[in-house]
Amino acid sequence: MKKFILVLSLLVSFQVMAQTLLEPAWKTRLRNLVTRVAGQTWGVKLLGEIPQPVPEITLPEIPKLVKKNTDIESYTKKVKEPTEYDKLPEERKRQFDYHFVKELFLVTRKTEARDEDLSNWLNTLEQGGSREGIYQALVLDEVYMALENMDEKSTERLMSFSLDFSQKFLNQTFTTESLGQLNLYSLKRVFTEKSLDLMEYYETKDLDSLYRWYAIFSADMAKDFQPLLKTPTRSNPSLKFHYEWAKGMPVQHIKSEYIIKLHTVMNGLQLLQ
Repeated sequence: MKKFILVLSLLVSFQVMAQTLLEPAWKTRLRNLVTRVAGQTWGVKLLGEIPQPVPEITLPEIPKLVKKNTDIESYTKKVKEPTEYDKLPEERKRQFDYHFVKELFLVTRKTEARDEDLSNWLNTLEQGGSREGIYQALVLDEVYMALENMDEKSTERLMSFSLDFSQKFLNQTFTTESLGQLNLYSLKRVFTEKSLDLMEYYETKDLDSLYRWYAIFSADMAKDFQPLLKTPTRSNPSLKFHYEWAKGMPVQHIKSEYIIKLHTVMNGLQLLQ
């Protein structure tokens, strides 16, 4: 009995300590007083719900190699409930898709999309195509192949970023010599493809791992390269903000935002000597 009382006292003490870190000490003391006198219900009515600590958002386990699995049962992706985006009218979705395709051309090829390109790829999306699929098509065609064959060495800033990024977010270690053989366009494609494979792996295992991985990447980019990420959403350094954003969006949008961010940062670093 004494051990039970001791454990209970410790739990209460830890709860009070955690609570005082989340709200002012005076409010915690007042809440405790009101609760003792009038009960917990009145404590909540007068002072609101007791603030709860935000769960720590950490990088999920990143496998060294992500292999395509041919076993249908283990390859089945986790089903995500419809998001607010899914409930939008088709015309509103088309506007978002239009801006995505325009931006995708700019960050991958650094050229404006032609009206014909916009029309074709919008039709592809409306017929059930994926944003990820459009990206793959753009970086595997003859135009992008020509860009990859350009004799343009990566800058030191881009090379340093690439080494750190691959270690932290892909769990892969490269050498300066191996990456030095690739120009900007090849680096962008290689790292994006590896990242998409990893994100697909998380889709089959645990969607929360995908949200956390994306959120930490996004928060890091916002903190380190804020001037390159011009929109308020992308330049927000809050880890919780990006985590909640990912939870509330379709997986294809998480992937497309990731593609845009990674290409934007790498393009910017190539310009810095």
